[in-house]
Amino acid sequence: MNPALVLGFVVSLLPSNGSGSSDWPQFRGPNGTGVVPAAGIPLEWSATKNLAWSTALSGQGWSQPVVVGNTIYLTTAVGEGLETPMGMQAGVDDPRTMKAGAVPDVTIDWRVVALDLTTGAERWSQSACKAKPKFPIHPSNTWATETAVADANGVYAFFGATGTLAAFDPSGKPLWKAELGSYPTTQGYGTGSSPAILDGKVFVQCFNEEKSFVVCLDTKSGKELWRLARDKAATSWSTPLVWKNQKRTELVASSGALITSSDPATGKELWHVSGVIGPTMCSFGADAERLYFGQASPGGNPPLLALNAGADGDLSPAKGSSEPKSQAWAQKASSPDMGSPVSVDGLLYLTGENLLTCRDASTGEQIYKERVPGLVTISASPIVVGDKLVLLDEEGHAAIVQVGPEFEVVGKGALEDTFWATPSVGGSALLLRGVKSLYCVRGRPTQ
Repeated sequence: MNPALVLGFVVSLLPSNGSGSSDWPQFRGPNGTGVVPAAGIPLEWSATKNLAWSTALSGQGWSQPVVVGNTIYLTTAVGEGLETPMGMQAGVDDPRTMKAGAVPDVTIDWRVVALDLTTGAERWSQSACKAKPKFPIHPSNTWATETAVADANGVYAFFGATGTLAAFDPSGKPLWKAELGSYPTTQGYGTGSSPAILDGKVFVQCFNEEKSFVVCLDTKSGKELWRLARDKAATSWSTPLVWKNQKRTELVASSGALITSSDPATGKELWHVSGVIGPTMCSFGADAERLYFGQASPGGNPPLLALNAGADGDLSPAKGSSEPKSQAWAQKASSPDMGSPVSVDGLLYLTGENLLTCRDASTGEQIYKERVPGLVTISASPIVVGDKLVLLDEEGHAAIVQVGPEFEVVGKGALEDTFWATPSVGGSALLLRGVKSLYCVRGRPTQ
């Protein structure tokens, strides 16, 4: 297998309360918030230290590995002559950032791959679909950026470039396939919104420039259970969040200009808010009390907002106001960039470039803002494993920061590859996906 699939910021080895005690069943872990219980991941790693294995993978993809039991699932796009995705600055400098590039005249094989967590050996690789792409992607994007979701019954992989949602059982046997349609995205940047999973349901957000909707399907049959159409189409790469808060469980989705919350069982709207900036490149941060969001861009940095759990109805700001109803707090010019916020122990963490900002989750007040030593551009989302915050930059440098009000780096790692995918955790293993390979870091943690 070729080295392109490992780039996914694969911290998927953190144990959690998903399908099993140490599963990482979806983007950003069991609850979609990037927070999992403590795991015995090492505090230091390199190519010669605490690297259990690395597996070269064919094709390309920024999708995060997911873990159920002792099986890793990930997705990839295989095709002759596909370009290697660029890093942040190279992608920004490329002319295709301002104007969509050409659609490659190549047949792409979109695949789902299963690996053994202990050894990294491939168990099976199955094709979900083969086709020529209809629309271009940004030079920093890939054709397999969406992270799959999985449970004890199988894996469910969505490929936005074709609109294909394909299900396979744990042995690789095809279960069902749903074609949701492929649509153009703003400036030809491509797709990237991952599905979410809950109680035998898979949720897919398709926000684009032509036909935007959120759809819920049964994981066993592929039957569509409900669908919500958006009146105005708008591209978003954020991933919908199954928000388990102190009041209820709800499905939250953002197209930037409109944020909606729905009952996951029926699709019935619980609340919506417009007139504020919601996430499009990053995803929501959340804990039991509040939802955190915003979206920085080259055009400006709007407020970082927090909404209290338990709201109902239209939360849009009143005329002449910028504050949505149920707002807990707002901090000007503090929105996250690519990495999604993560909240733990009353603290909210955000990344941007190579900076880490810590805020009080109840008030939004800044506790510290520090440049992380040894790190450059951070594109992957941070994750929290127990009381440790794991940061990974696009050049393979990692920093482990102690959770708390004082900035303290307690561990570090380094691997030679390009990393955009968010790390994953499974058992005591930390998974990091780079352009070249998938890496498993495992060892006795430093005390």
